[in-house]
Amino acid sequence: MLISHRYKFLYTKTAKTAGTSVESFFEPFCMPEGEWEQQHGRDEYESDAGVIGFRGPDPPADLKWRNHMSAAEIRALAGPEVWDGYFKFCVVRNPFDKCVSAFEHFGRNHAVKRRPLLSRFTARNMTEEQYRFLDYLKTKPLLDRDKYVIDGEFCLDDVIKFENLQGDIERICGTLGLPYDADRLPTFKKGLRREGATCEALYTPQSRKIVEETFAYELKQFDYGFPTGT
Repeated sequence: MLISHRYKFLYTKTAKTAGTSVESFFEPFCMPEGEWEQQHGRDEYESDAGVIGFRGPDPPADLKWRNHMSAAEIRALAGPEVWDGYFKFCVVRNPFDKCVSAFEHFGRNHAVKRRPLLSRFTARNMTEEQYRFLDYLKTKPLLDRDKYVIDGEFCLDDVIKFENLQGDIERICGTLGLPYDADRLPTFKKGLRREGATCEALYTPQSRKIVEETFAYELKQFDYGFPTGT
């Protein structure tokens, strides 16, 4: 998460959306001019210029600001003047694609311990990989709605769509009066996804239904549907 007092913006960090890369892109505007250096991990930072949440393993016990804080937590710590007065945004991604990315990052070695009789019937025409993906979706849905929803209401001013990352970052920079440099967007986790791990290869009617039900809000709010050709 980020807060820039210099440019009066606030960024909430979602998961599996190139969130670390986008966070890194906007970090320099949360520090005094010339202080920033690019880092994958980062210690908690707070100054008159802004805030950068801790990013990395083994967070300190007395941590105040961390990267994946909920919008409600940030609002409570930042206070009403900052929350109501600053431009707030995050990155979102098509939930169908986001779940595949999460499976590749967190669950590609997910092992199914047993298959109940009903599951064996429903999985008759599935590949082993499709079944593992379905089982993963049942047990660990990647839902981080709390980064853009408070008390059931969308609470930000805008979103960057993962599918139009550079274009939307440039648009946000224009809104905030920030310089835009496409070459400054890092790709920290690019290449972790296997070539064959596509929506068309992994999804079955059963797994599509889980995503449609779990992410009904996101599909409607951000106008997403099942991607084709991915």
